[in-house]
Amino acid sequence: MIKEIDFENKHITIIGTAHVSSKSAEQVRNIILEKKPTAVCLELDFNRLLGLLNPDKEKKPKLKDIFKTKNKSAFLLGYTLGGLQKGIAKKFNMNPGEEMVSAFNSAKEIEAKVYLVDRDINITLQKLLKRLTFGEKIKLIFGGLFIPKKELEKINIEKLMSEVETEEDKSEIIEEIMKLYSKRHKKFKEILIDERDQFIAYHLQKIPEENIVVVVGAGHMDGIIENLDKEINLRKILTI
Repeated sequence: MIKEIDFENKHITIIGTAHVSSKSAEQVRNIILEKKPTAVCLELDFNRLLGLLNPDKEKKPKLKDIFKTKNKSAFLLGYTLGGLQKGIAKKFNMNPGEEMVSAFNSAKEIEAKVYLVDRDINITLQKLLKRLTFGEKIKLIFGGLFIPKKELEKINIEKLMSEVETEEDKSEIIEEIMKLYSKRHKKFKEILIDERDQFIAYHLQKIPEENIVVVVGAGHMDGIIENLDKEINLRKILTI
């Protein structure tokens, strides 16, 4: 999915990807090489980028490692979310974050500046731990905060992937999923999606380059655009 917008003196191309789609990785590279932006923004923080660029050096967390960490709740939450993403990626025979690596390498190839515009994952996890009730945390660990099986069965996954992998700027299925998610899990969506949309939009407001390509998950596209012309309280977003 691609959306092109003009904001102040900037032309911003937002590529909404499926984190588990090899076609998204190819699409990202093609667009960056074609548009030759002066800046490429990635939905990553520094540590996540390092992990993607050095997968062999990154220590894969194991559940037994929980006994070695001080913040056991944050570790368990991160371990659970990471496992869910890896499980989905495995079904599609793709490494999670492959499109981000493609974007990073393509940006370096054309000598564009790379900006990491996502909030530190540790802040996101700690905010989740603080806001969610004990019951919600238990449900999250066992997958209960995601789309129920009955609802998931109604979603045409192949159509969803097709919508994301094309250059169309609209995905009805993603919109339906976001509405369902917002209705069922308001706090979770607020922290994991809405605040990060604001965080990314804030950084796009500040970037000086005029030709920008932004690579984010497709579910973030509309929220980022909606927040671009708003005054954003960065302190609130970063406060745990």
